[in-house]
Amino acid sequence: MCTENEFTRAKKALADLKTQPPKRSDALMALVRELVDQIQDAMRRGYTLPEILAALNATRDPDEQINYFTLRNYLQKVRAERGLAPVQPKRAKAPARAPSRPHPEMTRPKAQTPSAPRQPDAQVARHTPSPTTLGRNMKGSL
Repeated sequence: MCTENEFTRAKKALADLKTQPPKRSDALMALVRELVDQIQDAMRRGYTLPEILAALNATRDPDEQINYFTLRNYLQKVRAERGLAPVQPKRAKAPARAPSRPHPEMTRPKAQTPSAPRQPDAQVARHTPSPTTLGRNMKGSL
């Protein structure tokens, strides 16, 4: 259980966060919003996102470098906002191939599977000894 002292400390910590500037940069999101058309055009011409990111980071200061995952996430958000489809569609599954046939010398001969057990004919009576008579028959007549 939490004590009241823990609640007051947590409330104070959250109040302190309000006084600090946010860590997320709206400027980077605005940059991606402005460049989304050029980024998609470059991707249509065959450039990958890491190559585009390297070109963007070449013009930025070392402390302002863009993280790959941040750019990718921001680009996905902007595409969703504008209703744009991804430039590179998801990869299609490879066509199914026929299974290869093993070489005859490499395979074992197939064991013959026994056919289904036959059911006894309903007309033929069969005698199954009971456990008591079975013991007597084994020992002989008593």
